[in-house]
Amino acid sequence: MALHRGKSGSPTALPVGALQGAGGRCRHRRRGLVMVVVLIMITLLSLLAASYSFMVRSHVATVHSNYHSFQARMAAESGFQRAIVMLRESRGDVDSWLDNPEEFQHLLVFGTEGQDEIESRSDAETYDPMASEAWRVNLVHADLDERDKVRYGITDEGSRLNLNTATDAQLRRFFEAAIPTSDPDNPVDIDMLADSLLDWREAGATPRENGAKDDYYMNLRPAYRCKKGPFVTVEELLLVRGFTGWVVFGEDYNRNGLLDPNEDDGNESFPPDDANNSLFPGVARYFTVWSREMNMSNDNRARINLNLRDTQKLQELLEEDFGGDIVSYVMQVRSSGGRFNSVMNLLPAPPTPEQEEEEVIEEESESSTLPPTSQPDSQGEDGNDEGLGGGSSDPNQAQPESENRATPRLPEYKDLTAEPPPGGVDDLAVILDRLTVFPLPVLGGRININTAPREVLASIEALTDEQLDAIVAARPTLQSDDKATPAWLLTQDVIDEYTFRRIIDGLTTSSSAYRVEAIGYADHLGVVRRINTVFEMRGPIAQVLYRRDLTSLGPAFNPYGEERRELGNGSDQ
Repeated sequence: MALHRGKSGSPTALPVGALQGAGGRCRHRRRGLVMVVVLIMITLLSLLAASYSFMVRSHVATVHSNYHSFQARMAAESGFQRAIVMLRESRGDVDSWLDNPEEFQHLLVFGTEGQDEIESRSDAETYDPMASEAWRVNLVHADLDERDKVRYGITDEGSRLNLNTATDAQLRRFFEAAIPTSDPDNPVDIDMLADSLLDWREAGATPRENGAKDDYYMNLRPAYRCKKGPFVTVEELLLVRGFTGWVVFGEDYNRNGLLDPNEDDGNESFPPDDANNSLFPGVARYFTVWSREMNMSNDNRARINLNLRDTQKLQELLEEDFGGDIVSYVMQVRSSGGRFNSVMNLLPAPPTPEQEEEEVIEEESESSTLPPTSQPDSQGEDGNDEGLGGGSSDPNQAQPESENRATPRLPEYKDLTAEPPPGGVDDLAVILDRLTVFPLPVLGGRININTAPREVLASIEALTDEQLDAIVAARPTLQSDDKATPAWLLTQDVIDEYTFRRIIDGLTTSSSAYRVEAIGYADHLGVVRRINTVFEMRGPIAQVLYRRDLTSLGPAFNPYGEERRELGNGSDQ
């Protein structure tokens, strides 16, 4: 019994159970609160543990993804290195590197493969998670001659038109051949494109009639100045007036040169296209800023300059490769004070074709094939009557519109001596390979007649549509030895001798700059890396000029098995 004081102050007795019940209730409340706190802590700790577990799994997955992506990248890099080895061994054999699936398709970089994998790969549409670990690389490009196929190999930059050396006439002919002009949603002004491109790369403040200089570019938002210098990359075209994204890259969203479903569905998905079952790949696919070649023969010897000042040394060099008739003729011309302006001076001059056009001009416009850095002197005693000269000397002079231009007078070729030269078509391959009139170690901007697509060949002013078709049709039938020099144009009767002489100084069959598009992938994983590399072979050494990772645009080509998509028919006009 416990005592408790009442109101009167006298103690009274309270039951012990009453005090115990009150204390018990307090203890029970405290126990319930602790239980709630414990449950909350357990829940929080569980959430933290789950979050940490998810974070760790995410990091592990990221590590694996980066690891596999790195392996795919290294596989692509291995393809680039394989291209270098191939060019070191057989640069002069174009068939060995232009389209060679045995060397550049499904090339095993790391891992193992059995006979089952080899037999089943041709039917593969995607990767197989159960396949053996194997990392591979493809060097793949769209075939711009046959639009229904792809090719596996290397592309030389000589197959493209050089932005920094192309003449006004070349640019206009190329744009007319390559850009569709019937698309109402994308109107194209060819005169604006040609004039603006020339204004961008040339000095001076006065624009051509349809071109643009600082007055135009400084009024844009954001404003910038006209470069007035050479192009550094092809993408720089996007800064030039008239060169919209559609003109530069066309409908080819993933830049593979092939017609993909999203590139032939109108406005249902990006990019916008005309849904005409053909692909306009944009002009970027045909342009370059790196096309150049060493002025050397196919056996890596410096070519003999017919205008070498040391005539005794010249005679010694000629006697190593040529018979007495050609050596005697060269020495006769040089001893009399004459000079060669083309190696074709060693062959008898062809007659000038009759011109049917009534309207002619007195001098021919600038040559469409000669690179500005290697243009020979145009002197009558050197084999022509100034027919190969180079247009106006004022780079800022406005040019008339192409459709209003008068027909140029054809150049008339003459022999350097009264006696016809001793060379013939049978000697042409050796003449083109070993001789030159350009005292330059490097020649830029010449077009590779073996690899250039029809659109690029169309920029050559002297060639007709029939001759272009004949060139493209003849190339697949040639043997590798025939492709060593442009002589096959004559030996195979593809074009006449007069046309050949007009275009030869702007043609080549070799290059020192190349491009590879390497697709690194795995048989057992869906990881793909796509790397585009432009490089120059300086002897056995490769120097990278440009590199871009195009993985974000998608693999573009099916790396597994054979390419089986329906491809477009090219840029229909």
